[in-house]
Amino acid sequence: MVITQPLPVVETRGPGLQQNIAATFGLPENFADMPREALPADMVLERLDLKMLKMAPEVTEWHCIRADHAAMAETGQWSDLLDCLRFADQSRAAATGGKRVATLISRGARSALATAIDLKDWPAAEAEIARFETVFETHPDDYAAAHLLAQAHLDLAWAKRLVSTGATLSRDLWKETTAHVARAEDVVSLFDPIEEMSPILAATRYQLVRGIEGGRTLCRDWYEDWCDLDPTDADIHAIHAQHLLPHWFGTLANFDREAKQAASMTAAQTGNAAYAVFYMAAAEILGDFPPGMDVIQFLSGLADFQAATGCQYRANLVANIMVELMEGFAIDGASKSYELGLTRAALSDLLWNRLTEIHLSAWRDGATGVVFAINQIFGPAILRGARIGVRGTGLAAIMPEDRAVA
Repeated sequence: MVITQPLPVVETRGPGLQQNIAATFGLPENFADMPREALPADMVLERLDLKMLKMAPEVTEWHCIRADHAAMAETGQWSDLLDCLRFADQSRAAATGGKRVATLISRGARSALATAIDLKDWPAAEAEIARFETVFETHPDDYAAAHLLAQAHLDLAWAKRLVSTGATLSRDLWKETTAHVARAEDVVSLFDPIEEMSPILAATRYQLVRGIEGGRTLCRDWYEDWCDLDPTDADIHAIHAQHLLPHWFGTLANFDREAKQAASMTAAQTGNAAYAVFYMAAAEILGDFPPGMDVIQFLSGLADFQAATGCQYRANLVANIMVELMEGFAIDGASKSYELGLTRAALSDLLWNRLTEIHLSAWRDGATGVVFAINQIFGPAILRGARIGVRGTGLAAIMPEDRAVA
């Protein structure tokens, strides 16, 4: 696992800050304060000589894995499917982009249930639950079958609670969903995730915290168990972070402390990646980053998050997040000039050294976000006549005579 060096930690915000950033990333000394002309979008896009894809190839791979195993479930190939699930789980196999293959196989096996839930076809969903009960009866000693059954019960329980029409659940619906959670707990309790060395089983046990007594306490213990089993899986941190928001078991005041603790737990494997994942996951729920973020640690975490896979899927996600940060800091004005300079330097590092293709689906504003990023880093070079293409592991500004420019 490649861990990137952290971004420069600057003890003061005095005149030496820009020089320190510039020296680290090979930028002009006044880089943070250099004006960035907003070049027309068509001009910027016309100068790009690199792949621009609507969908990330990594996401397409995930869809294929799910579809393959959905077909196996549909045709009743349960013994082979369970073998695949156990093997992927035990080997911690990861698809490109870092997504765990076991998770994708499990979702594929539960595709028919997911479809029924999306359609709110509750009889069809209950029929799928019955099918998983039969699979488990046929494979009572297989923790993979137990996982599928328990996870199916939880899928249906959470879905029914989300679609309840009133502010509170009806007595009958509460009783019904509680029965699903209880059945999931009974099944999961037959196996110990630590003894089985099973991250996928630990994941299902963790998700019980939403519906059982003592979930507030258990979520931290079970998160640590899950994390110990597979500390490089970013999804573990993302799911736990969402449970540490106010609508579940946490507070905004303590969120940064929890994020720092997560990063400390997995620092040897993934540096500060967990810290960044915590904030990214929280932003998905809240619509913005929680207050109290340590910008230097967050930017370092974004670099570690991308370096963990080295893939273009994550490179695009990270670039988009940096653009969103920069836009926010720019709106805040002079009070955030320090943070703006750090983020622009980090975006430069990413574009120059890590990004080689554009995945539009990863950018909140699509091509608009891409144009903003290119303008920020390569705008001056484009004005001098450069085209932006791939050189080595990143982008470079290339003059017509094929001479890379800064």
